[in-house]
Amino acid sequence: MSSESVLDTDGKLAAEDGAADGAFTVDETPLHRPRVSFTQFDIFENRTQLCIIGYNDAESLYQILRIDRTQDDVSKIASEGPQHHTREEISKVVQQMQSAGGWRSVVTGVCGLVGFVRFTKGLYLSVITRQRPVALLGGHYIYHVEDTRLLSITYRPERTDREERFINTFKSVDLTKNFYYSHTYDVTRTLQQNMRGRSLYYQSMVVWNYQLLVNVAQGLGIGAQWTVALVHGYIDQSRLSVLGRDVFITLIARRSRIFAGVRFLKRGVNDAGYVANDVETEQIVATMEVTGFDNGAYTAYVQHRGSIPLFWSQETAGIAPKPPIEINVRDPYFVEAGRHFSGLFARYGAPIIVLSLIKTKERARRESVLGEEFSEGLRYLNQFLPSGQKIRYLAWDMSRAKKNRQEDVLAILEVIAEEAIALTGFFHSRPELYANHLRRGSKHHDMRRIEPMRQSGVVRSNCIDCLDRTNAAQSIIGKVALAHQLFTLGIIAHPHLSFATDAAMIIEEMYHDLGNTIALQYGGSHLVNTVQTYRRNTNWRSHSRDIVEALRRYYSNSLLDVERQEAITYFVERTIFPECTHRRATSSRPSQVGKPVFRKWWSTLTALEPPVAQDETGDMPDTRVDQDSYWNEYYEPHKYTSFDSLFVSSLNSSASLHPHNNVQNTPSPFTDRTGQRHPQRSMPQDNKWLKSETEEYTDPTAVSREEIYSRVSARVATPQVLHPIGIGGWVTDGISEPLQEP
Repeated sequence: MSSESVLDTDGKLAAEDGAADGAFTVDETPLHRPRVSFTQFDIFENRTQLCIIGYNDAESLYQILRIDRTQDDVSKIASEGPQHHTREEISKVVQQMQSAGGWRSVVTGVCGLVGFVRFTKGLYLSVITRQRPVALLGGHYIYHVEDTRLLSITYRPERTDREERFINTFKSVDLTKNFYYSHTYDVTRTLQQNMRGRSLYYQSMVVWNYQLLVNVAQGLGIGAQWTVALVHGYIDQSRLSVLGRDVFITLIARRSRIFAGVRFLKRGVNDAGYVANDVETEQIVATMEVTGFDNGAYTAYVQHRGSIPLFWSQETAGIAPKPPIEINVRDPYFVEAGRHFSGLFARYGAPIIVLSLIKTKERARRESVLGEEFSEGLRYLNQFLPSGQKIRYLAWDMSRAKKNRQEDVLAILEVIAEEAIALTGFFHSRPELYANHLRRGSKHHDMRRIEPMRQSGVVRSNCIDCLDRTNAAQSIIGKVALAHQLFTLGIIAHPHLSFATDAAMIIEEMYHDLGNTIALQYGGSHLVNTVQTYRRNTNWRSHSRDIVEALRRYYSNSLLDVERQEAITYFVERTIFPECTHRRATSSRPSQVGKPVFRKWWSTLTALEPPVAQDETGDMPDTRVDQDSYWNEYYEPHKYTSFDSLFVSSLNSSASLHPHNNVQNTPSPFTDRTGQRHPQRSMPQDNKWLKSETEEYTDPTAVSREEIYSRVSARVATPQVLHPIGIGGWVTDGISEPLQEP
């Protein structure tokens, strides 16, 4: 397939034979991670060559990449220097180029190379010219792309109108909006996977410049140290100040590049089992008392959101703000849904907890039609899974619950989150604290955990768009998970946080920003309904804001979505060189993605671990590269730095909520701002929502809303002991009142 065939004569994306939806299989070329990373580049040119000099943070290792501008064969266009150079050797090379004449500096201090692309004839190189640190993990910086340039490999190219249309379409994916990368940390994988050792490959599903990197590896045949892998989504970091001790909270949202697009043009699932708006959200909490990962205390909790894995769509030709929902294909064997959940088992393990928040009762049936089909699909798939490994399904009409004044939406979500976290667990890199073991010693007679704790399974949340209701639910689940992570790290005495604490406010604000970012990327506007919408004390300002955002989303979906979809499709699916024949587009026929399996539809029920690099003996994982590579990147011993210039000093902190207090008088971030002492909730031993291992499937029609609320507000033990936390912070170990929002 040639690059010219991607666009038609009008500059629109042409639907190729069997690849109109751009579905791709998972058996793609793996992207190798570099063992040595170059963090800066200087680019020089003359009429016949482009010279790229790459070097590391310490400026102790240099290498030269030469691009032949006169060569038409892509495989012969690039040549790497045979050896690494020192600073003195590179200085001599630059002086020789300048004295030879004809050479000029194109750009210096380049932060990273995105990859190579070809439109109609000439090659182009996309580079990152400015970056901004947004997070710090184990001494490794994660950067946001601030500015880019597209450099022509061809000397003074003659651009036709068709070439300009290609370039404009390519540039329509603005790399300066929510694209992230790291030179030394694998941001494509979760912390749990990274702390096993240095992985050999990126997780290509979330690498948005995947095809440009394949052009580099397969087309030009050069090493991975020249490029960076871009992740699209959202990354943010904040800190809690506890008596001068900092606790860092990091949110990482990774959007899948496969079946990616905008709201009304990418719905449901494709033939390979990939869903629209697939986003993996990781919440990392750490003290970072030591710089590296090897001796640090880290915790992480992963959630997932994605469109309902059925073939469904909405017709947008009319002017209706809520177009009718149509199920295009009704598969009695739910093959594509099975492929989707098989992929989730391989990524996260069991159990998979499905939290569906779509409407179940409507005057005009829209969402409920999807809910019934989804429920039937899970019932079919679950009958073949072994006992104890079945998909846990919970369907709850969140919109209907919000309208009922007798129901506390956020309190119900807290109970769901507690049960889900009890089933999946979360990652903790260190042995259990002895104090925590003593706290539960009277009730549990098991031994103290001395191995790292791992998360197995995931909560998969969805509504119709996987934006508003889904983000509110994930925010509450994240708030509950934060309490457990802080408790595991020994920061608080009980795994519970009141909504009115600084810690809860910060995590809610971070999830709000995450939701707004994902909503802009997929829906074209900010969140319409936020956590504030589901509070009992919501006001008219919240309603007016929701109306404005709904109108903005409608405008974007009606007028801008087609162009946005064309740009995304071209960037992630149509930029590969014809010489790189690894790509295999799937058609609408399921046979091209493998023979359907109707009974044993899953490949594994245990999360597959990525291969890691081995040490010299070949026996133990080699973790030294990632553990040591942060030294020059973080400390910068060859530069003059100050404490005020450090990234950590500029992080958003809970202390900023009390600007007029000094460190000693700043209240604990776990103190209730209302001045009330909310009792600590103790969870019942049996799961009321997600059932037991012998009743994995939860029928949404079997439990009435009245019964659900009675379960949530059930009375439990009376508090007996108060425990001081920080300055003015108190947490109790029981509850005497029904669950209420502060």
